[in-house]
Amino acid sequence: MIQVFLEKRLLKKRKRNGQREFRWVLRWEAPDGKRACESTGTADRTRAESLLKAKWAVLNAPTEKPVLEPEPEPIKASWQECCDALERAMRADNSRGNYVDEALLVYWGFQRMFPDIATPADVTIADAQEFKRKRSEEVDSPWTIRGELAKLRSLFGKWLVGELGLLKSNPFANVKPPKCDDPEVRIVSAEESVAFFKWFGIRWNIWRLPVVYIEVAALLGWRATEIASIRQEDVLADGFVRVIAANSKTRRTKYGWLPPQLHSDLQACGAGGWAFGRFSDELRRLHILWRKRPSDAARVMDYAPHRLVFWLQDELVQFQEGKTKAERFSLHDFRRTAITGLQMAGVSEKECSTMVGATPEVIRKHYEKLDQMAIAKRSVERRLSMVVGGSSCTQFTAPAPRGAENGLTSKIVIAQNEVA
Repeated sequence: MIQVFLEKRLLKKRKRNGQREFRWVLRWEAPDGKRACESTGTADRTRAESLLKAKWAVLNAPTEKPVLEPEPEPIKASWQECCDALERAMRADNSRGNYVDEALLVYWGFQRMFPDIATPADVTIADAQEFKRKRSEEVDSPWTIRGELAKLRSLFGKWLVGELGLLKSNPFANVKPPKCDDPEVRIVSAEESVAFFKWFGIRWNIWRLPVVYIEVAALLGWRATEIASIRQEDVLADGFVRVIAANSKTRRTKYGWLPPQLHSDLQACGAGGWAFGRFSDELRRLHILWRKRPSDAARVMDYAPHRLVFWLQDELVQFQEGKTKAERFSLHDFRRTAITGLQMAGVSEKECSTMVGATPEVIRKHYEKLDQMAIAKRSVERRLSMVVGGSSCTQFTAPAPRGAENGLTSKIVIAQNEVA
């Protein structure tokens, strides 16, 4: 509230009796702290007081707050606009093409599951939770749901919120992935490999190139597409081969070594700059001369790493028709077989990790299936084969039994047996 006061302002002019004339002045202090005054133009106190009241009413009149118009809501990016922005951002970050394609496939899968949601900005936490529940009703593997949630969490959080600024929050940030049991590591036995090669030889007239591919996969333990991406210049001298960083999932160059015969067979498969570049031409020739299907030969496209991988996967499906789920194996299981073989041969985890391109933790959880009985026998055989102090038998001292005299120990002598 602003207080208004009356003050006299003396004038130079005097009355006939010699007294100085005056006028009443209104004074007040503004809200900003500055003092203001205004003359009433009269010496009549009654009139001045009426002017004071009027001025007070003006200064203390309730002011109406201006009605602010609501800010227009920002235009939300559509699903397609977000998709285009995601693809540009991920490719600018040099993400692998396969990863970008898989991530966008999950993105559009989520959109098709919730067609009533107009834009990604309208996705709520409840929608994210519902996606997890719906997918659990559609697929059997919780690992699949876990991977899809990880991709959506990255798309909405890292990219649409953090990198692009198209969203304000990530609805998948606190969605817990389903609990997953440790996966069963499938090892391809020698009998299964022989049976597949025999079936394949009858089906494709003892075609050598795909067999060379599988032998390399079962020996080196590299990923399927990495092996198919080997260039002719990557087949090095003295039996060495490599996969360059550009074609490696870990973005690191990996080296392997092949026996002389397999290395020579791999060199014979090369054409057009690819180590397995003869695949397309040989497949066309077999369709025409062996299977008598020129129409199928006409549909064979030029070589690309993924085409060889997909073709071999289809052949494995044909080979395993009628078998149970437990009996089937995939092309990736040859990688698991190779890694397990390296571990059983005594290769250290560090060396195995460097060669196959996987961390020791991932190897232990997803790739190795060690033969516990073979390890137990080999370990004891090594223990028994030790020679202590030039003796032909192994001696070790066991703790004295409770209650024995101080210093008394019992010695157990294990004779060294000859191990076949």
